Amino acid sequence: MTRVRTPLPSNKLSQKKKRYWTAREKLTVLMYLDKVPNASVRGTADMFAIQPNQIRAWRKNKEQLMLAQPRVKCLNAGARPSYPVLEEEVYNWVKSLRSNLKVVTRSMIQIKSRALAKTPRYIEIYPNAQDFKWSNKWVNSFMKRHNLSNRRRTTVAQRLPDDLEMKQSEFLNFVLYCCIQHDYPLELIGNMDETPLTFDMPSTTTIEEIGSRTVSIRTCGHEKSNFTVVLACMANGTKLPPMIIFKLKKIPRLDFPTGVIIRTNKEGWMNAEEMLYWIEHTWVKRAPMAVEPRSLLVMDSFRGHLVDSVKHRFQEKNTNIAIIPGGLTSKLQPLDVYINKPFKSKVR
Repeated sequence: MTRVRTPLPSNKLSQKKKRYWTAREKLTVLMYLDKVPNASVRGTADMFAIQPNQIRAWRKNKEQLMLAQPRVKCLNAGARPSYPVLEEEVYNWVKSLRSNLKVVTRSMIQIKSRALAKTPRYIEIYPNAQDFKWSNKWVNSFMKRHNLSNRRRTTVAQRLPDDLEMKQSEFLNFVLYCCIQHDYPLELIGNMDETPLTFDMPSTTTIEEIGSRTVSIRTCGHEKSNFTVVLACMANGTKLPPMIIFKLKKIPRLDFPTGVIIRTNKEGWMNAEEMLYWIEHTWVKRAPMAVEPRSLLVMDSFRGHLVDSVKHRFQEKNTNIAIIPGGLTSKLQPLDVYINKPFKSKVR
């Protein structure tokens, strides 16, 4: 005999995706059970899409629920730590490092805990601590018990212009007009951007207390010694050879990766001279043709891109340029929005 169950009512408390119930919701279920005539535990459980043993547990702890805050989801704080003294020392160690603005990671917490467990003091207090795995699950519980979370170093964001929508619309209309007028194929629509890289790239994440509004990280100082990487790609996914610009007088005699163009200047940044070099040695590789095909290149409004000599050279290469308005790089520059961040994360 097949048993057919009636559909559950569509109310807020009967959503199956809700895993944890607040104290207010639990008391609402218990109130329904007490006030509705002939209401049974199983019938109420079916009504709210929960298990009968949950209602029995809530009824057993009704007094605690009435004293708890309405939004509290768990009366029990969870399992107590197996090695509370050791955990307290690890927590103080984390606090000490963060007070000096040093990076703290999950793996560092695991390594520190394993090292403490092997010291004579804790071998005497916790003889079995040496065999403990100090797994990621334990790190999760440790961080939850001490109100810690994985945080990213705070930075000051670029302020967008007040006429954002107007400038954005004008730029997109210009690009659309060029595409309609010349009908570029995807392999002839390009995007170029410069991004700085540092010789020392410290981690941008650390363990910090939940709710901290400022997260600072101490570095060794070489994170300000940087060089420039020029990336470019086409709309069909083709990547053009990258160019690296060092802040040096001459190119170092080192074995650099093949397919990478190395340049040097006093500033270590893109200028008109480097831009002309990039056009002759990188942009010309966008299409293996004897005649320069009509192309479109999207760039930001950096002053090195807007020099007359650079514009004339692009005209000679049969290239239309679309300059992103100032302040809108974070919105309209494809490389800046989608590529630069994962590129730097991979290098880091």
